[in-house]
Amino acid sequence: MQLDDHLKNLLRELGHAINDTVSDSDRITGAIAGVRAHGYDIVLKLDATIGLAKRDAAAAEAAAKLTTQDRRFLESLRIQVDQEPFSEDNDKKPAPRLAMTPQDVRFLKSLRIATDDVE
Repeated sequence: MQLDDHLKNLLRELGHAINDTVSDSDRITGAIAGVRAHGYDIVLKLDATIGLAKRDAAAAEAAAKLTTQDRRFLESLRIQVDQEPFSEDNDKKPAPRLAMTPQDVRFLKSLRIATDDVE
């Protein structure tokens, strides 16, 4: 799958949002301050793994239907389930694998996004 510039920008923005969220966290800032107060320097490194798979309209519609397992789970929580049709096939279809170019992998690694599980 070729990542277009818009998707690359969205992924870059996601990376910045994650970084900003961690940086702005009072809880994390407090924990780091506690470590420093005990005389230690600290380096915090977080890795995020993001999986991408292109959806087509038919697959999205099929994924939106309840499976038997979904229905049983919801009913076990006493959640009323509408009588909408559901598909047993959803349980049997494997998720599509994502294929990326070496350029895509380099781009994701530059954002410190792990690509270990990607072909």
